[in-house]
Amino acid sequence: MKLLAILSTLAAIGAALPASAATDANRCTAFVDVSVVQTDHPAIQAHRTVVVRGDRIAQNLPSSAAIAARCARIDGHGRFLIPGLTDSHVHLFGYARGGEGDPVTEGAVLRMLVANGVTTAVVMEGSPATLRVRDAIRSGRLVGPTLYSAGLLFQAPDTGALPGRRTFQTPDEVRREIEDEKRQGYDFVKVHGAMPPETFAALLATARREGLPVVGHVPDNLGIDASLSGGQKMIAHVESYLQTYFEFHRKLPTDPAEIDAMVRDVAGRTARAGVYVQPTLSVFRQIITQVADADALLERPEMRLMPRVAIQDWLPDRNVYLHNWSYSNLDYFKAQYRVMQRLVRGLRDAGVPLLVGTDNMAPMQLPGFALRDEMEQLQEAGLTPFEVLQAATATSARFLGRQDRSGAVRAGYDADLVLLEANPLDDVSNVFRQAGVMLHGRWSSEADLQHELWRQAPGR
Repeated sequence: MKLLAILSTLAAIGAALPASAATDANRCTAFVDVSVVQTDHPAIQAHRTVVVRGDRIAQNLPSSAAIAARCARIDGHGRFLIPGLTDSHVHLFGYARGGEGDPVTEGAVLRMLVANGVTTAVVMEGSPATLRVRDAIRSGRLVGPTLYSAGLLFQAPDTGALPGRRTFQTPDEVRREIEDEKRQGYDFVKVHGAMPPETFAALLATARREGLPVVGHVPDNLGIDASLSGGQKMIAHVESYLQTYFEFHRKLPTDPAEIDAMVRDVAGRTARAGVYVQPTLSVFRQIITQVADADALLERPEMRLMPRVAIQDWLPDRNVYLHNWSYSNLDYFKAQYRVMQRLVRGLRDAGVPLLVGTDNMAPMQLPGFALRDEMEQLQEAGLTPFEVLQAATATSARFLGRQDRSGAVRAGYDADLVLLEANPLDDVSNVFRQAGVMLHGRWSSEADLQHELWRQAPGR
């Protein structure tokens, strides 16, 4: 019944479609005379016609090439075509409520992601409800980004676990849960907090045996080497490096030379371990911003897109960040953020594959809109616009094992595309000057996306 309720809330972006329509191989669309942005190296293919049939890219041709008369034409002149974006750290439900939420929230999150060009997303705390949404999208019964999902948060009791979450203390407990999550069909195992060393070792071994990559935080009590040497596939939050390396057993260093040496050391070790890193700079800076002035963030027009039930925990009297962070410590938080920016540059310099993730639904992190914040802050940290775009497309596809079918505008690849009004290699903010989004081969203009987004705004 819950899935039916979700389907009924979604129209246009997030509408129920017949499975046959979602994969209609006879549907043809052509982006005519468009500039195609490469994602394997910083270059533009000018004057191209990209033909889409069904849910796949069929051809990438010179614009002078003839195309079938029945193809719907989209004017690409002066515009730029990129692959759809991946947000590698999303939540579908109210952050403080965990994996279960309400259909209105789910529908709003899906619409907001797609309207901002997100065509693939990794849910970092899942539930059976998440799997139902994921599978409905994959089967064509529901329109939304292609979803991948971790299961429960793995963390030990009495370590600051979020309210209402299960906790895990012994190796046997984590073994049983991971085996069960494999049977249910989750895609990842997510580490969230502290854990006894023997329990974390059992988690890594069981996940490896079951073929589930381990992602998430570094266990607070074990230090960075536990994740780097244990086979963890992805570390979420460069803030994890603060807690388990820079500040492990001591205060944050202040000497620039010492910080630089530490960055080179840990970035090099991360590269050698083959670990992906998802910086999530925006959620940390968002905390700093809301500690300084939460009311200004709550007054943003986009807040009206969120259901009231989803943002009630963002209000000052219930906001966990405002309760745990103090205005008097803002200077220290800003110093931490500067180290995080330096680390992002160091990870890039060392060749560590970086992902773009937002941790949306954390207080004030709006789905889709937070992706712009994250990509702009990665550029501010020192990445080039191409490097940021690559992190959100080709590198994300490789992380998900989809590099042979997504992350590039190439024949045979998924028809998940974003048409832009300006060159994203000039400035990453141009990624969000969108003319429209193609999701699974279905085109929606920017005007249509915005109309549906605001027409269905729960808080309007």
